[in-house]
Amino acid sequence: MIIHLYERTSFHYRDAYRDLDSEEYVGEVKLLGGRVTREPRDFDDGGVRTHRVVAPSPLAGRDLTRAINTHFTHSGCTHDWDCCGCASTYATTKRVSKREYVVSISTSYNY
Repeated sequence: MIIHLYERTSFHYRDAYRDLDSEEYVGEVKLLGGRVTREPRDFDDGGVRTHRVVAPSPLAGRDLTRAINTHFTHSGCTHDWDCCGCASTYATTKRVSKREYVVSISTSYNY
């Protein structure tokens, strides 16, 4: 799967409205099939999935860790109350070579 990465250049808005912030296009990367590395533990826990991300050769010299984290970390809840069930994701990315990254995506639900 091809992903278009953007890096936020301003942080004026909360995560649910981050599309209103300024961002810079970084480029395309390839997301390779993931695997479940931790099963959900409870009703509000969505577990953890791990994927490999491969950058094209022209982006080999640039560290994409922040842009990958931004792409996969998201809390889009705009409700005025708790226990709405909205999912939030948090990504942790590690660069393993010039072009390869491992990203772990944790999911939790607002209950």
